[in-house]
Amino acid sequence: MIAPLLAIVLSAASQSQDLKRARDRFEFGSYAEAAGTARAWLVDHPDASPGDAIEAYRILGISEFKLGDRAQARTAFVSLLSLDPDHALDPFLVEPKVVEFFDQVKRENEPALAPLRERRRVLREQQRLADEAKKRLLSEEQARSGPPVKVIRVERRIYLFNWMPFGAGQFQNGHNGKGATLAVAEVTLAAVSLGAFFFHNYVSQDPSRHCSPSSRGCSNPPYTDSDRKLLSQVDVVKYVSAGLFWAVYAYGVVDAHIYYVPRVETELSPKAAGVKLSWQF
Repeated sequence: MIAPLLAIVLSAASQSQDLKRARDRFEFGSYAEAAGTARAWLVDHPDASPGDAIEAYRILGISEFKLGDRAQARTAFVSLLSLDPDHALDPFLVEPKVVEFFDQVKRENEPALAPLRERRRVLREQQRLADEAKKRLLSEEQARSGPPVKVIRVERRIYLFNWMPFGAGQFQNGHNGKGATLAVAEVTLAAVSLGAFFFHNYVSQDPSRHCSPSSRGCSNPPYTDSDRKLLSQVDVVKYVSAGLFWAVYAYGVVDAHIYYVPRVETELSPKAAGVKLSWQF
């Protein structure tokens, strides 16, 4: 599938470059090169678009006229007129004698151009009628079935939220209950762990609670046996709550990834299709 498309693109680029080369030679005044390039381009591109073919015949006809070959110029102008019977050279860009010759060729071939001109007019009229019929058909269908009432709300979800704590990924996925549970659990565990950390520092750094080896109940200074037991218990609470916090966080990340959808489309009822600004996570 890619290869044919690439071939078409390369062919179009080559076609445009060849025609541009002919135009550049023409504008530079190298009429012999311009005529040769334009003629070769026309031979190599028999199915070229009418606009490009008209431009090539215009360059060829004017170039041949400049080179003094009126017969070749006439042939090129007739080919141009066969594509556009109403074509006219711009007198501000083309010198008068070339314009006069072109107009003469057009007058001489008017009997053959008239049917072409009429055919083009008929085709334009048929296209206009077809467009009007299509518009009328759609208008009648809308009048019969009413205006469209289907409204789609598109939500684009942020992948980074899957890695955020406190249930951010669950709230974004629409699992509000689960998100609230995770948020409460993580806040509670984080508060317990931080509280234990600060309490441990308070007890361990309070000079008034330190003891000496000669003091009673101070088998392992500088802390009393009771404070050392308390600090040990606080450490357990601190590390267990921290471990549980990270376990709950990991569960939230995995769960958010399982139900994550980058784009969500929701059909709204006509009553809910009003203008509304909101932020959703």
